[in-house]
Amino acid sequence: MTSTRLLLRGLRYYWRTNLAMIAGVATAVAVLAGALLVGDSVRGSLRDLVRERLGRTDRAVLATGFFREALADDVRADPAFGTSFSGIVPLIAMQGLVTDQSTGKRAARVQVYGLDDRFWRFHGIDNVSGPADGDAFVSEALASDISATAGGPLLVRIERPSAVPIESLQGRKDDPGRTLRLVLRSVLPSSRLGEFSISPQQGPVRAVFVPLERLQQDLDQAGRVNVMLVADRDARAADAFDALLKRRTQLGDFGLRLRVPDERQEIVVESQRGFIDQATADAVERAAKLTGTRPKPVLTYLATTLRHGNREVPYSLVTALDLDLIERGAGMTKQTGARDAATPPILLNGWTARELAAGPGDLVSLDYYVWQEPGYLETRRAEFQVRAVVPMAGYAADRSLVPEYPGITSAESVSDWDPPFPIDLKRVRPADEDYWKRFRTTPKAFIPFEAGQALWRTRYGDRTSIRLPLSGQTLSAARDRLERQLTANLDPLRMGLTVWAARAEGLRASRGSTDFGEYFVYFSFFLVASALVLAALFFRLGVEQRAREVGLLRAVGFGMPRIRRLFAAEGLALAVIGSLAGAAGAVAYGAAMMAGLRTWWSGAVGTKALTLHVSAVSLLGGAAGAVIAALVCVWWTLHGLGRVSERNLLAGNMAEGTSMRASRRGGAANARARGAAIVCAAIGVSLIAGAALGKVDPAGAFFGAGASILIACLALLASRLRRSVASTPLSVTRLGFRNTSERPGRTVFAVAVIGSAAFILVSVDAFRRDAADAAERHSGTGGYPLLVDLMLPIVHDPNTRDGRDTLALPAAANVTIETFRVLPGDDASCLNLYEPRTPRILGASRRFIDAGRFAFQSSAASDAATRANPWLLLNTTFADSAVPVIADANSMTYVLHKQLGDDIVIPHGGAEVRLRIVAALSDSIF
Repeated sequence: MTSTRLLLRGLRYYWRTNLAMIAGVATAVAVLAGALLVGDSVRGSLRDLVRERLGRTDRAVLATGFFREALADDVRADPAFGTSFSGIVPLIAMQGLVTDQSTGKRAARVQVYGLDDRFWRFHGIDNVSGPADGDAFVSEALASDISATAGGPLLVRIERPSAVPIESLQGRKDDPGRTLRLVLRSVLPSSRLGEFSISPQQGPVRAVFVPLERLQQDLDQAGRVNVMLVADRDARAADAFDALLKRRTQLGDFGLRLRVPDERQEIVVESQRGFIDQATADAVERAAKLTGTRPKPVLTYLATTLRHGNREVPYSLVTALDLDLIERGAGMTKQTGARDAATPPILLNGWTARELAAGPGDLVSLDYYVWQEPGYLETRRAEFQVRAVVPMAGYAADRSLVPEYPGITSAESVSDWDPPFPIDLKRVRPADEDYWKRFRTTPKAFIPFEAGQALWRTRYGDRTSIRLPLSGQTLSAARDRLERQLTANLDPLRMGLTVWAARAEGLRASRGSTDFGEYFVYFSFFLVASALVLAALFFRLGVEQRAREVGLLRAVGFGMPRIRRLFAAEGLALAVIGSLAGAAGAVAYGAAMMAGLRTWWSGAVGTKALTLHVSAVSLLGGAAGAVIAALVCVWWTLHGLGRVSERNLLAGNMAEGTSMRASRRGGAANARARGAAIVCAAIGVSLIAGAALGKVDPAGAFFGAGASILIACLALLASRLRRSVASTPLSVTRLGFRNTSERPGRTVFAVAVIGSAAFILVSVDAFRRDAADAAERHSGTGGYPLLVDLMLPIVHDPNTRDGRDTLALPAAANVTIETFRVLPGDDASCLNLYEPRTPRILGASRRFIDAGRFAFQSSAASDAATRANPWLLLNTTFADSAVPVIADANSMTYVLHKQLGDDIVIPHGGAEVRLRIVAALSDSIF
C-alpha cells in the first residue's frame, strides 16, 4: 500500500474526527478572513461614497470670502485650460438651517448650494435643471428629517456674509443671518447628486439646492461666488491649475479695489474688509517699487469724543497718516514748536479747533471704542498735543481718506447713521449736522500713522487704505500698470483662496482613521485561537484513537519520520479543505458584520452606507494564516509521538516510555511551563506599563497583555496538572480534580477555549463608560450639562447682563456659559470613519482656561501650576512658533495617531501652521 493510498483511506475512515478538525480550521479562516474583509469593506464603501458624492469634481477652489463669478469663465478661456481640464463651474456653498413650514420640523448643519444649470451640465446630469427662482431641491436625507414633500414651503436660514469682520468696530453684530423663503420642487436621490459633498463624510448628506442668482441677491453678493468645481483631464494637473489660477485672478477676487480720488494725482488701494492686512500691504510695497512710487499708508477710525477742557465734539472721524503730507497739502510749513515729547501730536482742522477752542500746544483727548474678545465694547482714551490747526485744503479736506463704512458714509445726516455700535444721538448738535452736510466724511483731526497703529491695530490689519502718488504718468496707464504688478505680487493661496484636491484627498481619507479590519482581528483573535485549539484537540484525539495503527506501522517497518509525514499530510489536507470552506464562511461573516454595522451598530460608525467588498488578498491572507497556524498545531501534536514505545502503541496507550523517564520529562516540562508563565506574565505587565506611559498603542497593549497573561495562566495550569499527587483517600470532588490531570493537554485546551470566550465578554464590557461622574468638574464633561453647537456666530458675552439681553437669554443669569471660537475642520472623533486632514479647532477663552475643568490623561506639565491645571499649557510659547493645543486622548491616539509632544501640521492662509500637543483629555466630550 502506498503512502498516498494510506492517506486517502485514513481521511475517509476517520471522517467524523476529521470533520471536526475541518470545522475548527474553517471557523478560524472564516473569522480571520472575515475580519479582514470588514476592513476592506469599510474602506471600499468610503471610496464609493467619495466618488458618488463628488460626481465629476476633481478639485475645488474654496474661498474664505467671495470672488468674481466671472473668474470661472476667465480660467476656462485660458489657452492652457483645455489641455489639462475638462470643465469648471462656479457656485455658492454654505451651511444653514432648513425648516419645513408645514411640519415645523427643522434640520441644522445643512449644506446650502447656490447653483444653476451649469452645475448639472458639468456633472453630466441631463434630466435635472434649475432650480428656478423661488424653488429648491433637497436631498433624500433632508426631506426625511423634516418630513418635506414636493410643493411644501421651506425656510432656509444662513449666515449673512460680510466683507467687514464681525468682530471689528464696523462689523454688523445684530443681524448675522438671512432667511430665504422657497418652495420645494423636487427631492433628489443620490444618483442625481442629491448627496453632493465636497468634503468626505460617511453619514447621510443633508443638502438644499437653491437658485444661484437668488442666493447672490439675498446675500448682497451679486455676481460673486465662493466655490469653483474643476474636472481634470490630466491626473497630473495640480501644478498647472495653481499657475492658471494665479494668471487669471484679479484684485476684485481678493476683495481689493483701486480708486482714483477726484482732482488728485494718486491711486488709492482699499479693501472691502475695511482693513488691509500685512500680506496685501507687502504686495503693494513690492508693486510700488516696480512702478517707481512710494506708498503712503492711511488709517481712519471713529472717535466717539474729541475733548478739550469742558468742550467736546462727538462722533468724529480721525485719520492717522504722515502729518507732513497734511501740512504741505494745506500750504503750511512743518510746525516745530515746543511740545511734550511723550505726548503724540495731533492736527485739528479749523472747524474742530473752533468747536474745541483749542490751539497749538493744547492737550486734546480722544475717546474711541475697541471691541474686546469676551464680547463687549470698551471705551478707551488717548491724549494728544495740538501741533497745528490746518485749513481745510489738500489732504485736510479729502473725504476719500475715509473708507466706505456701511450705515455711516452713505447717510444724509448724522441722525441717519445706522452703525453696528451704539451712539447717543442726543449728543449730536446742530453744528455737527451742519458739518456732515457740508463736509461729510472729511476727517476732523489727524494723528501720526504710528500713533494710529498703536491705538487701532486689529488682527485684520493696521491700515484702511494705501495711497500711491503719480509722477509723470498718465492716470489710466499708471492704474493699469499698478493693477498688473499688484495682481502678480499677490498669491491667491495666501489671499483667501484654497485649491482643494477633492477627489485625491477624499480617496486618501477613505483609508480611514480607524482600521476596522485590525480591530475586528483584535476582537476575533481569541475566537480564532479557540477554533484552532479545538482543531488541534480533535486532531490529537484522532491520533490517540489511532495509537494501535501507529504501533502497527512502526512494527512493520515504518519509521517515525515517515509516520509524521503521513499524519502531517493528513493535517495539511484537512487544513486546506477547512480553509476552502472557511473562505466561503468569511464572505458570509463579512456580510453579516456589514449588515450589523448598517443596522444594530450604525450609531458606532455614523453611517448606513456600508456594503460588502470581497478582496481576494484578504481571503488568501486569512486562509494562509489559519492554515499555517493549524499546521503548527499538527506539528506540536506529532512532536511527542516518537517517544511512545511500540508496545504501548499496540496496546492503545499513548503514555511515554518508563515511569522514570516520564517523570524526568514531566519535570523538564514543568520547568518549561513555569518559565513560559514568567516570561508571558512579564510581557503582559510590560505592555500594560507601556500603554500607561503612552509608549504603546493602548488597543494593541490591551489585547497583547490579555493574551500574554492568559497564556501565562495556562502554562501555570499545565505545570500544576503534571505535578505528582500524594496517595490519599479520594472524595468525589478530589476524584474529579484528579481526572483533570489524566490528560493534561486536553484539560489545558478546554480551559483555553473557555478562557478565551470569557476574555472576549469581559473585554467588550470593560469599555463601557459610567455616566455617574458626569457632573464632576474633573470628568469627561467638565461638569457642563449641555453642549450647544451654533449655526450663526455670536459675539456678545452671554455672561454679562448686556450680552444676555442682546441674545434674549434673561433667564440665564445664574448660568455660566463658556464660548469658543471655532476654526471649521474635519471631525476628529472616533465617529468619523474618514481620516481627518484638518481637525476642527476650538479657541478657549481665558476664563475657561483658568477654570481648570475636565480630566486629563497626560500632559507636558513641568511645574506645580500646570500640573494642577494643564489648561495653562495653552499659554506656552515655542521657539519655532508652534501653537500649543490640547486634544482628546482617544482622538489623539486612535484617529490622529499622535502622541503627546507630536505636531499636527495644517494648511491655513496659504501657509502651514504647526500645532503641538501639550496635553490629552481623558474621555472628554470634545
